[in-house]
Amino acid sequence: METTADHRRHASRDTFFREGHPGLPKLALGVALTEALAREKDLPGVTASVRLPGCHWHGAAGEALVEPDTEMRAESRLRVGSITKTFVATVALQLQAEGRLSLDATLAEYLPGFPNAGHITVRQLLNHTSGVANYTTHPAFRAESNSHLGRTWTFDELVALGASESPALPPGTGWNYSNTNYLLVGFILERVVGTPLAEQLRERIIEPLGLRSTGLDGDEVLLPITVHGYERPTQAEPWSDVTGALHPSAAWAAGALVSSADDISLFYQSLFERPLLAPAQRAEMMAWIQTQEPKVPEYGLALMRRTTPVGPGHGHSGSFPGYSADAAYFPEPQAAIAILVNTESGSLSDMTGRLLEVLTAP
Repeated sequence: METTADHRRHASRDTFFREGHPGLPKLALGVALTEALAREKDLPGVTASVRLPGCHWHGAAGEALVEPDTEMRAESRLRVGSITKTFVATVALQLQAEGRLSLDATLAEYLPGFPNAGHITVRQLLNHTSGVANYTTHPAFRAESNSHLGRTWTFDELVALGASESPALPPGTGWNYSNTNYLLVGFILERVVGTPLAEQLRERIIEPLGLRSTGLDGDEVLLPITVHGYERPTQAEPWSDVTGALHPSAAWAAGALVSSADDISLFYQSLFERPLLAPAQRAEMMAWIQTQEPKVPEYGLALMRRTTPVGPGHGHSGSFPGYSADAAYFPEPQAAIAILVNTESGSLSDMTGRLLEVLTAP
């Protein structure tokens, strides 16, 4: 027998069509996303946004809450994890353009007691070549997070975990993705400007772009998230609600942002099509390094460069317990795509690829 959720997945095609805008193959995009959700049966719900020159489409499918059964909406707000990093890097580059922050400054100027601080530059923190260890993989972080669900964390606690296992590599000798890097960048930005990171993001990005659904959770007062996050070991088991398992203070500048698919697609479009960054700073952000990681072959300053059917894609992915996100800008078709789901899933790049197939269809 078809469940309510199954029925919603099939019925959502009409919703996609109605929510489209002229100039885009609306129904095809809706069908593509709905079919992707149907194939990936381990997704409670999904919301997505696509922007092209002169047109904009958004849609949703599945459930925002499993119990009580509540539909996902195109404007729903979810946690976007490490997409936060691109926002933080954008502020750093704006400060560089203003002459207030040098990317070649060392961490010792701001936090001299950190291991290797005199040899780690701001640039290396931004592109993950600092050699700083990742606090989220520290056994103590995992043990404490599992035993005390939803506990708040301080900056000092998290950075101490990263410092205790640093250096993972000598600075500048290789790429090593580390959330600790962006905690340190957030700290530096607050030292340079003298205001909270959340306030800087709001004044420099969120308000100028009119991002109505975006904010740094745990660092400013936001409306509660109504989309719950879920996990389950296998498809045969029921969904487990993990919405409050990890407090946003555990991610801060590395991944605490809350947003909508529309806001995220607009942000990435604005990085390349609006004066959010000067050309020199955009070039800094796109100074690619080889990572030796198949899924992230090249990385800039909080940007991943991927090869796609429509040429290179520049964006970032993100995850947080119960949530995943993937977003990018594609220069050749001038397209920005964002997909958010309410579970941790490795299938988002496949869904992005399916939407790109539609964009390149005759």
